[in-house]
Amino acid sequence: MHYIVYTSTTSLPLTEAELSRLLVHWRANNARLGATGVLLYSEGHIMQVLEGAAETVHALFGTIETDIRHRGVTKLADGPVPERAFADWSMRFRAMDLADYNRFVHRMKAAPNHASSLAPLLEVFMGPQAW
Repeated sequence: MHYIVYTSTTSLPLTEAELSRLLVHWRANNARLGATGVLLYSEGHIMQVLEGAAETVHALFGTIETDIRHRGVTKLADGPVPERAFADWSMRFRAMDLADYNRFVHRMKAAPNHASSLAPLLEVFMGPQAW
């Protein structure tokens, strides 16, 4: 099992309707590939945790890095994990205001680079407002 955490900025801000449409596609793709994780979005800023087989996670990240809808893709963490931290989430999603997003990304950067250590932080943060 492997994970990658990254941040990026969208080329154009996405509306809630656009995000909902894209999430349907992304979740189906992740389920087909056996990938799980979390996506946070705020005013064009993205933070995502992807987990699954190393080849799958690296292929997904490679696609994201070359996707013209993303700019400034920055990998925050990349490594093996003993088990999935987000096994029940093909792609959990939460939109938030920019101040909360920035505080959360700062906390993520300060956390140990291990998906299982990020899981409790993300589960509390995602709460009932996540999709």
